[in-house]
Amino acid sequence: MAKTDILDAARVVAFLLLSAAPPGCGGDDSGPTGPSSMPTPGAVRWMFTGETWQASGAPPACPTPLVFTTPVDLARVTSILYPGQSRGGGYRPHGGFRFDGPGESGSIAVMAPLAAEITRAARYLERGELQYLFEFVNACGIMYRFDHLRNLSARLQQAAAVLPAANEGDSRTADVPAGLAVTAGETLAEGLGAPVAGNVFVDWGVYDLRSSNQASMNGAWLAQHRDEFSPFAICWLDNLAPGDAAVVRSLPPSGDSGSRSDYCH
Repeated sequence: MAKTDILDAARVVAFLLLSAAPPGCGGDDSGPTGPSSMPTPGAVRWMFTGETWQASGAPPACPTPLVFTTPVDLARVTSILYPGQSRGGGYRPHGGFRFDGPGESGSIAVMAPLAAEITRAARYLERGELQYLFEFVNACGIMYRFDHLRNLSARLQQAAAVLPAANEGDSRTADVPAGLAVTAGETLAEGLGAPVAGNVFVDWGVYDLRSSNQASMNGAWLAQHRDEFSPFAICWLDNLAPGDAAVVRSLPPSGDSGSRSDYCH
């Protein structure tokens, strides 16, 4: 057999062996594969194209009406951060809750408002205090994000295990392994904020990836907020159970912008 024939035969054998290998057994030794390239089998994934969000397949219908489990104990909330306003030196599509009661320790449970899969996360330091940010996406096209979490649940600790070491002020997110999902009402963390600094709060943003929001219909506004979050953020105050929505609306706003919001009316 000629030398070229031997080489061709070897290539065929190698191709067949690789084709028969189980998932995850390829020849790339660069490290674990992230969820962007190895999605959960059969799951619908949402991807940002640079202008809009697209589903990898036909998404299931979202619940109608879309009502969220209230993620914190409203009895301990002292003021509301409204989504869609300038705050803290920048534009914030997310809102949140502040807890400034006397002797507040920040040992407050945060619950999942909607069943969803964990997609991205960050671990960082804020003035030396450890903070976590997590992003969750329901296959129907609803994303939510919590920032300034502490004392994570076992499921979130599993996702955080792949994150790089925490650095001061570096809250860039990283993909987490696919398939880690939470149910509505499930406890995500047992602590929040930066209690050592006396700054006890949690950020909560909700985004409807299925379509752009009303604010983005204004071309001048969109030109200033063309990112993956702002044009899709919603006023989550409108999606709480009626009793909780009334309580939240009755609480004072926090921050220089007060209750001004591009999403809440």
